[in-house]
Amino acid sequence: MTSAAELVHAAKAILLDFDGPVTPLMPPPVNAQAADHARAALTGVDIPADVAATTDHLAVLRWTATSAPDRLAAVEEACIAAELKAARACEPTAGALDFLRWCQQQGKPVVIVSNNAAGAITTCLNRFDAAGLIRGIVGREPRRPDLLKPHPSLVWAALDLAQVQADEAVLIGDSVTDVDVALATGSQAIGYAKNADRRRRLGAVGASSVVDSMFELLVETHI
Repeated sequence: MTSAAELVHAAKAILLDFDGPVTPLMPPPVNAQAADHARAALTGVDIPADVAATTDHLAVLRWTATSAPDRLAAVEEACIAAELKAARACEPTAGALDFLRWCQQQGKPVVIVSNNAAGAITTCLNRFDAAGLIRGIVGREPRRPDLLKPHPSLVWAALDLAQVQADEAVLIGDSVTDVDVALATGSQAIGYAKNADRRRRLGAVGASSVVDSMFELLVETHI
């Protein structure tokens, strides 16, 4: 497996997932509360057991788009409200801001590419005094959950913002979908794993490197 240091040094731009690598936006029980808030906009709708039980508000949003499209706007608004609330309370992932500062010093543009709403990301970065450390934000397109990662749309937009080709960028994310979309678009993938199971899963789907901490990226890039 290629080291994270080699990938970051070789990259002309960094595509960075938000929830996880930048901040744990919705740790338990915040995630469950967000999913409940999204489901509240589906009052009177018969929803399947998996949607009724999920703690992933975006899973509720995806289901709504295909199975209750007349409620999509309301569920989207509920998801945005939940993300904004979380963005006003979350804290930076350890090492994330140090990594962003290092990228700026090295002239490597960073674009946030996320399934979360851009407004929540902006709110969070402003709280962290980090908005000036990134090139731009590509967040969820309203009313289009079909374009969420692993669909390549968000990554193509991020590459355009960074003004690089796919094979010149590395995507850092904590989910299987991040690795999937990086490989589908021709970018390299670094997995950020919060535990041993996540490390195994990210490696199994093809991440070129997996780190357990954003500090690992920072330390390795100084070698």
